[in-house]
Amino acid sequence: VEEADQIYLLMKEEYRISRNVRLAWFLGKLNQVIWPASKPELLNSENELDLLSILPKGWQPDFSPTMYPYMLMPSTRATFLARRYRFIIELDLSPSTGIVDDSTGEMIFDEVFHALSKCLAGLAQPFKVPGTDQLFKPKIFITILAYSSGLLASPPIIRSYDSSA
Repeated sequence: VEEADQIYLLMKEEYRISRNVRLAWFLGKLNQVIWPASKPELLNSENELDLLSILPKGWQPDFSPTMYPYMLMPSTRATFLARRYRFIIELDLSPSTGIVDDSTGEMIFDEVFHALSKCLAGLAQPFKVPGTDQLFKPKIFITILAYSSGLLASPPIIRSYDSSA
């Protein structure tokens, strides 16, 4: 049985899975043969953690997904994926952002919103979990705050926006 270089696990949605539970899962499976859950198993799972994929040493993105068993080793890297994420983004809109950046000729204020746009587009983009053909699109809740020294209090621009809705 080949050694697992990296594994991807999906956490239960109902509540946050502590680091202790994640560590206990890893230690409980250490030096044992593991294999990814099938799609039907994932859909009906009540587990706190489900194994989505296993990547062997030398894995390349163009390799086809496998359901083979692998050995979980102390050197195996584990990535835990959540079904939902919360992000708080604070923008600096202080008067100093009203100046022109000499290198680009753009106002820094405009660059802040351009960077925010790219960030939000990246967060909302579904992706394939390495080693699978499954498209992963977690729920993402975003709150955006704006800081400006001219304001005493900065209410959120957007509060708990669900990007998956």
